[in-house]
Amino acid sequence: MSELVSIIIPYHNGQDYIEECLVSVYNQSYKNIEAIVVNDGSPHTFLEELQKDKYPSLKLYLQQNQGPSVARNRGVELASGKYILFLDCDDTIEPTFVEKTFNVLKNQPEVRLCYTKGNYFEEKTGEWYLPEFNLNNFLLCNCIPISTLFYKEDFIKSGGFDERLKFFEDWDLWMSIIEKGNKVARIEEFLFNYRIRNQKNSLTNTWANNHFVVADYKFIIYQKHYALYEKNGLDFNSLTNIVSERNKYKRKYYNVWYKKLIYKFFKKKNIRKFMTHYKFTHKKNIIHIRIMFFYFEKS
Repeated sequence: MSELVSIIIPYHNGQDYIEECLVSVYNQSYKNIEAIVVNDGSPHTFLEELQKDKYPSLKLYLQQNQGPSVARNRGVELASGKYILFLDCDDTIEPTFVEKTFNVLKNQPEVRLCYTKGNYFEEKTGEWYLPEFNLNNFLLCNCIPISTLFYKEDFIKSGGFDERLKFFEDWDLWMSIIEKGNKVARIEEFLFNYRIRNQKNSLTNTWANNHFVVADYKFIIYQKHYALYEKNGLDFNSLTNIVSERNKYKRKYYNVWYKKLIYKFFKKKNIRKFMTHYKFTHKKNIIHIRIMFFYFEKS
């Protein structure tokens, strides 16, 4: 018999979308699945009605509103499957998603995370660009969506979602799994559908526009996974590339997390020694880094 796959769906006021999500779950070609919906504080009885009328095998759990990370952690605690897939309550997966990602994990033991290409739908359509996994690129920008099939035991070993994080929590989780030497695979098919709507993205946009909050969350991730960054050559030049987020954030904001990150890598006493031995190939980098050193020493 095939292994059980647990599909965990955090739910909060998603009554307009959850049935479409569940249809995509129960239409999977891979049949040995369990669907777990963690109701994160929604007061209505819509889920109970769906369970009674259409999906008697659906597992429901109610908790006070604590956010999706807490809901997902709780869902994994309730899960019986060897494999886990998270799916937001307003997103959908194509009928062969579980079958094809499962086959990758089954046939390639070194692979512990498997995702697919994705599409936007509703207010925005077209491809959601999820590039093929490359560790160095991944360390600078997450390319692995929340809807990725992986092993439950890896989730437990990693400690699950860091509930301090309101942003980048999936990036943090994937790093915890990858830094143990596990491989990642992407399927060259569009099997995941990510809904774009104003209400869904309002919280995300609120956090993204608070640059100090974003900086703090990023710094938590860099602190937690410093060994992984160092092992993969995140040198000073790489840090200046990270700061290219000037396209997203104003200069006055990114200096906050950048300064913290620099102190993590190079203490003041090592700055001049580093400058003596490091070879810079671009004059702009030299000027930029010298300015940053001056800034640190004055502060």
